[in-house]
Amino acid sequence: MPRSALPHARHQVVVTSPGDVSPSALRAVADGLARPVAEVAEAIFRAPSVLVDDLDADTATALDRLLASLGLESRVAPDGEAAPVETSLDVAVQVQDVARIAAVTESLADFLGVSAQRAFGLLATPPGVVLGGVGAAAVESLSRRLGEGAQVTRAPSDAGPFDLYLAPNASVPAWLKARLREKEQTLRPGWHPLGLSYAEARSLWSSLGREGGMRLVNRALMRWDLVLTAQASPSKGVLAWLEECFGIPPHVAPRVLAHPPLALAEARDEAYARQCLDEAHALGLSVDSEPSGFGRAGIELLAARDTARLNAVLARFGLEETVRIPSLIVADLSDLEARMLAHELAAAGARTRFVDAAPTPGDKT
Repeated sequence: MPRSALPHARHQVVVTSPGDVSPSALRAVADGLARPVAEVAEAIFRAPSVLVDDLDADTATALDRLLASLGLESRVAPDGEAAPVETSLDVAVQVQDVARIAAVTESLADFLGVSAQRAFGLLATPPGVVLGGVGAAAVESLSRRLGEGAQVTRAPSDAGPFDLYLAPNASVPAWLKARLREKEQTLRPGWHPLGLSYAEARSLWSSLGREGGMRLVNRALMRWDLVLTAQASPSKGVLAWLEECFGIPPHVAPRVLAHPPLALAEARDEAYARQCLDEAHALGLSVDSEPSGFGRAGIELLAARDTARLNAVLARFGLEETVRIPSLIVADLSDLEARMLAHELAAAGARTRFVDAAPTPGDKT
């Protein structure tokens, strides 16, 4: 319906997408409506949703135009018209292009209205869950703003199965240790595949309360690395499969097959990973899938051309200046932190390598 041709009746304004709204604009909308910012933000991120109802035509049109000027997408509808019911989605983001980590972090911070430090913390905590209980329009808006180099994964909030993630030095209660013991799992930082239903996950989460360093992870949001775990002969079928699936040229493939463990692909969705595993096993290859981004690593400095630039990078990351080379400059970082630091060090003329993260105290629970 044209905005200038509304009949004399009551109307409502329906937000159809967050569009390009900024946190400051969102606060302005909340102030103008005399409603809490959190309440308005929830309505916008769950779009399509009714923002304001029971308005006359002129007021509805004016509000619709104001929202458009602030970057929101909306429409005027007859009062009482039900907004479409959409699936509630959770959203995770993984940054694959290391050169884009800073830009993606800034864009995410702007989208969420949080500090860059908080946004980076969300990205660095696998699997990178940044939004929960939102509509598809919010996911599309986020994807557009983050741009290239970021993989955005969505899944119904109640999809499952749900697993457990333990941060380093998480305080695990005795009853949860016993539960992990039943599943013969080692008490260690990282991913624990519990395979819980949505109801089971909610029950476990309510029991955990505010215990720090633990979260339940919707497995549908995870991505997977495909790792060659044993040497294999470069048969014609294997060479063709490696080139078709992973773009590995036939003249390079024999060296790949001779040096396991080696990642053939990273951060693939579950369906693709499962298909590749089936095909690999049919060819007699030993290939496993591992959760992407859940690993932790230390960084060893092997060489540096410019000590001043090296120390400037270390200072930005809160690390001590290196007094000898080679040396272990940091023992335990998340996957994203390690990749970002290694990238910055390389840009400063340093040569590094990843090493296994320093083990944390653990036991067979």
